[in-house]
Amino acid sequence: MKNNLNVTSGVCRLEVRASQRETFTEFHLTATIDGDVPAALAAEDLFSQVAATLVEHSIQPLQEKLYGLSAVRAEVLNQRNAIYRARGLDRTMPVTWLQGTPLQGGAFVGLQLWGIAAKSGESCVTTVENEQTGRGRLWQGDGFRMLHLPAVRGILPDGLLARGHAAQAQQMFTNVGLGLHAHGFEYPDVVRTWIYVARLLDWYGDLNRIRTAHYRAAGLGIEGGPAFPASTGIQCRSGGEECLVDVLALKSDRPDALVVNPIRCSPRQDQSFNYGSAFSRGMSLGLEGHRTIHISGTASINTAGISTHLNDPETQSLKTLMSIAAILEQQGDSLR
Repeated sequence: MKNNLNVTSGVCRLEVRASQRETFTEFHLTATIDGDVPAALAAEDLFSQVAATLVEHSIQPLQEKLYGLSAVRAEVLNQRNAIYRARGLDRTMPVTWLQGTPLQGGAFVGLQLWGIAAKSGESCVTTVENEQTGRGRLWQGDGFRMLHLPAVRGILPDGLLARGHAAQAQQMFTNVGLGLHAHGFEYPDVVRTWIYVARLLDWYGDLNRIRTAHYRAAGLGIEGGPAFPASTGIQCRSGGEECLVDVLALKSDRPDALVVNPIRCSPRQDQSFNYGSAFSRGMSLGLEGHRTIHISGTASINTAGISTHLNDPETQSLKTLMSIAAILEQQGDSLR
């Protein structure tokens, strides 16, 4: 069963989607700011609503993403920290800060949060930490573990960013492997990545080559081995880095506890690896009789990975939605 709730208060609009499972409820919160609103006012209104929702439903966050300009980052995070502290929420929860084109001129424009509420009332999501990737979130479920590592960068052991985009990408994927290993996971356990690149089109080819080399070394994408994870490449940045990545990994102790199936191609698009991109079209995660479909970055492209309908954003948007719909229909679902 799914429940949707839309709340508009002050300058913030909050959408809450809840999906019921046998032992937990899965929540997705999306908060957006209307118009050019001062960052402090926007953050106060947004986090007041989000915090109230987290408390009301006993939501334990797995992933939290904030969208805004770097210039207001400290101000927004301070507001978040104060409001979460006042509501007794876990302030060790890490966030991914993302800067792109400002929405309607606003400096702080929104939030996405994914979390769960255990029907037993037990605490099952905790903050974990390691030297290579910093803080992450670990969900200890019935027969499985789910790890989210946010905002992993190409930081060298000396604490400095590697010099140049290729070196940063190399170190970023190396750090992902080290971070996974620190918590008992490995690259074959990765089911989803979100890769953020400041200049995506300038060196997407280099990114693909570096990613593929790391995946191949870990045994991914080889016939009979684990599939490439679902993934999305997004042009934005957090600070001064060339790239960063959010990673989701799963490990199951029992075959019946969690069923993971890659979606390598769709009725409208062939395998992305045919044109050099090492990701699956999507990933199906089956848990307690229900499935969550993670769909990878999808665009108006042909079978060679080349963009179609150039300078026609309306048709490109339509073709993108049709490709998403095709994956959902292949899985027995729909855009509805």
